Amino acid sequence: MRPHAVAIYRQIFPGCRIDDLREEGVAVHILDKEFGIDTLATLPSGQWLSIQEKYRQNKFLVKRYLQVEPPTPDFTQEFKNAAGTQWEANGEWFKLGAQLYFYGWARADESGFEKWILLDIAKYKVLVEQAGGLEKIGKINANRKHGRATFYAIPITKLKPAWLASHAKPCLT
Repeated sequence: MRPHAVAIYRQIFPGCRIDDLREEGVAVHILDKEFGIDTLATLPSGQWLSIQEKYRQNKFLVKRYLQVEPPTPDFTQEFKNAAGTQWEANGEWFKLGAQLYFYGWARADESGFEKWILLDIAKYKVLVEQAGGLEKIGKINANRKHGRATFYAIPITKLKPAWLASHAKPCLT
């Protein structure tokens, strides 16, 4: 799905250069490891924007039983890693230093994104704080398949004031 996200960035920010900070193995870029920054979009002026990314399968967009408040798809925010074990650690929420968050749901055939949102992370954090924390705006869930992480599922429409750009009509607005 990465090439489709890059095409969206180039549409929103014409002339930008896109750098992927994710690496394979142990060579993880410090900005990704410590601050949740997957991508840098360098604008023609030389300014850059840092982006966290999450790509979701189509089923999370269309299957009501996978949504915390159907018929609204969820934004999932990782909270703890290895929850309930001796290795429990703070997750992405506590390290989220990117400026923007690209969140997209793939088409069923993965030929692109059916819906996507670009969040302003500062506005997103303020919304969560004003709501009284993640536990007030979303519902906690556990991912038992991948690393025992916990995450909050937040109906994406609750975050609408933080949307910078989107391809979300009609089901997300």
